[in-house]
Amino acid sequence: MHRKIIEEASHEQLKEFAYDVFDMLKRNVDEDVYEDIEMDLYMDVYGCHFTKWLLEKALCCMENEDGTKGGHWTIEQTTSVAKNAGISFEFFNEYDWNYVMNMVYSDYYKTGGGNTNFYVELAKSFLMDKDAPRGKALKYYLAMK
Repeated sequence: MHRKIIEEASHEQLKEFAYDVFDMLKRNVDEDVYEDIEMDLYMDVYGCHFTKWLLEKALCCMENEDGTKGGHWTIEQTTSVAKNAGISFEFFNEYDWNYVMNMVYSDYYKTGGGNTNFYVELAKSFLMDKDAPRGKALKYYLAMK
């Protein structure tokens, strides 16, 4: 029966229904189960890459080795650094790049200090790993959560 209803529903009706279902799920299931369902939908819609929304969500929780919290670099800063380093966004996007730049800064500050080139090379190696699956940045984030 649900297939028939969904097939005949308008776009607005489907959106409203989805909002209601996710609100109900958030109230009635374990938080981890809810986040798994939410991420499954996210990946169906956006693929295995960060968007601005998910990047902001991921960065807000970073606890950096330098004692700060959150992202160290803005999307504009890391995109500029990538262009200056000749990095193209063919297999990952600028949000993936920003996440990885901030992640390596957060985790390896004691090793790299203020040397931006260290983080560029580390992020580049991380994302351009020949053995890695597409969407490595997002998959890493999900595994570390």
